[in-house]
Amino acid sequence: MVFGPARPPVTEDVAEVIAKDIKSEEGHGATSEIPLAFIPGRKPDDPAMIGETRRQMMMFITFAVGVLAVLIAVWALA
Repeated sequence: MVFGPARPPVTEDVAEVIAKDIKSEEGHGATSEIPLAFIPGRKPDDPAMIGETRRQMMMFITFAVGVLAVLIAVWALA
């Protein structure tokens, strides 16, 4: 294969074959270099959403620790 200025130009037929080959391979094979923000179905990392999730997790952990403390107290007094 010839590279550089001695290489013949790509003709329209070859360009069509290359484009067809690329289109037939889309979605198959190795992963592409798509930024995470453009991947369909992926929600962006919203700081407000992260803060809300963190708040909900802390509420659940506090509730679970409270229930566990009550169970331990009842068990210890029995």
